[in-house]
Amino acid sequence: MYWWKEDSEPAPGFGDLMQRSKVPLTLADVRLPDAPLIGVNEAFCQVTQYGPEMCLGRNCRFLQPAGGAGPVRQRMRDFIANDRIEDGKFLVPNVRADGSPFLNLVYMTKLQYNNEIAYIFGSQFEIRRHGEEALQIYETALKQDIRQLGSIAGEMGIVMLGTYEQLASSHSIIAKLRVSGLKGD
Repeated sequence: MYWWKEDSEPAPGFGDLMQRSKVPLTLADVRLPDAPLIGVNEAFCQVTQYGPEMCLGRNCRFLQPAGGAGPVRQRMRDFIANDRIEDGKFLVPNVRADGSPFLNLVYMTKLQYNNEIAYIFGSQFEIRRHGEEALQIYETALKQDIRQLGSIAGEMGIVMLGTYEQLASSHSIIAKLRVSGLKGD
């Protein structure tokens, strides 16, 4: 299952891709004030425990704890503001609808339409719940989804600026967390 903010699906096929994906996916429209989410899938809603009615039309900041996400928030803002940076990965503290915290590895890539950055395609991976094997499954599934997204988007004149090569650094992020004592369950 997937959901779109009314009349906002950017191209036919995006919804099908999001529905088929087992990876938590989002789509934000950066042309709108505060870059709200215009699309979320069931996997995203399951991880965050927020239904689509609570997600659509809002910036993903609503997932951050009351005190904010710390320095990563500025790095994410810098990513969004810099048209030369095509994709990025961020380790973000988040909070589910029930108030329980989780550490979220967020991958974002920019999508261009009519020669302007129009959307940010996002994917999430909950760090603490999963081990190395789950991370590999996530990365494989996300690479497949991104390849399909690139194909669908290209047919509609939407250009994906980032690539799935950025995903390769996930293993180093996990290793750093484990060294720091934040091992997965």
